[in-house]
Amino acid sequence: MADPGRRGLARARAALARRLSPLPAEAPRVPEQPPEAVLDLLRRLGVAMQRAGDAADRVTAILDDVAAVYAASGVRFFVLPTGVFVRIVAGDSTRVDFAPAPNASLRLDQVDALYRLIDDIRHAKLGVAEAVGRLQALLSTRPRLPAWLRVAGTSVMVLGLGLLLNPTASALPAYLVLGVLVGVLTLWGERSHAVAVVLPMLTAGVVTWLVFRLSEPVLGSAPLDIVIPTLVTMLPGAALTMATIELASGSMLSGSARLVYGLERLLLLTFGIALGVEFAGLPGPPPQAEAPLGAWAPWVGVAVFGLGVFLSSAVPPRSLPWLLAVLGVAYGVQAGAGLVLNPLGASFAAGVVVLPVAYAIQQRPSGPPVPVTFLPAFWLLVPGALGLEGVTEIVGADAAAGLGDFLNALLTIVAIAAGVLVGSAVSERVGRATGGWRGL
Repeated sequence: MADPGRRGLARARAALARRLSPLPAEAPRVPEQPPEAVLDLLRRLGVAMQRAGDAADRVTAILDDVAAVYAASGVRFFVLPTGVFVRIVAGDSTRVDFAPAPNASLRLDQVDALYRLIDDIRHAKLGVAEAVGRLQALLSTRPRLPAWLRVAGTSVMVLGLGLLLNPTASALPAYLVLGVLVGVLTLWGERSHAVAVVLPMLTAGVVTWLVFRLSEPVLGSAPLDIVIPTLVTMLPGAALTMATIELASGSMLSGSARLVYGLERLLLLTFGIALGVEFAGLPGPPPQAEAPLGAWAPWVGVAVFGLGVFLSSAVPPRSLPWLLAVLGVAYGVQAGAGLVLNPLGASFAAGVVVLPVAYAIQQRPSGPPVPVTFLPAFWLLVPGALGLEGVTEIVGADAAAGLGDFLNALLTIVAIAAGVLVGSAVSERVGRATGGWRGL
């Protein structure tokens, strides 16, 4: 009679082999679809993924998978942050179409639905018409949470970032109040294109004016220590890091466009801070530094930040535990690596680890698609915070220190991007092999 332990081990090995077995050599396909309909779906999907913040080469790879499922021939793509060109062979002729990408980003609940749709398409579960219908439905859905709750979520996010960057007791009420202000202005920008254009400058100016006016009599903290955490949610750290990734992978036009966009947004924020200081006037001598809260504060800040993302970005409820887990890993790796490495090495290590963890969670039955957990972790790394402070000092009195801080921020962005490239190479290979790949 066989040993029960050996039988259990054999079953476990067989289950693991089935789990890691690659997709069939011949990808699953649906019955032949009209080329014009496939062309329309491809350009719609490409634009949706651009709005979700995906890199150009990732968008192209996913669209190639979709085209193969629908047996489309002669398909080529040209992906930019502002639009997607698609070419397809239709009988004896060739069709080319273009779709512009709106500037509005997708909410995380829409990102979740988008990549679940793409996964269903990859496994040949949908015809073109049904896929287009689901895509239109998810893009037109309204936030499941009311506006006041999303504003409260922004306030909670700012509080969490404050606990990470400047955890002092006197600053906590200021983070909550200023977070509400940022949330209201962001909501106003969503409803008015004219406001959206100047939103970074407007928000930075109002926040800076309030903080500089109240820093001495009320807050008891250096003004920039309050301003920076409050404005982190508007910083272009993710855009700058994604630009670095695209440039490294050869997507020069897309990467250059994102880089210019990120730098321009950083300069708008800096100009807004300069205006706020101009109207408020410089504060007096900085107060005596208040002792920060205990070592527990950053860990609480991670959880608070995750709750704020859950509320402000309408993350599906089933994804909240996984989101908190990835955020904890991101901060834990960065903090732990910082004990033995310099800040650049710690940032690289965080970039390497976080993406494979997000892919591993995606493989769980209840796990959300990778972007839903990875993008907030990206924000948590805050590669743009130091850059904003550096640019602010450059235009102020301490230009030399500001230039050093800004260069350090750029190197941090490169370190995170390099880590993500390494983690992405491993994660994509494993994700495709297990059949659960939904893209970055």
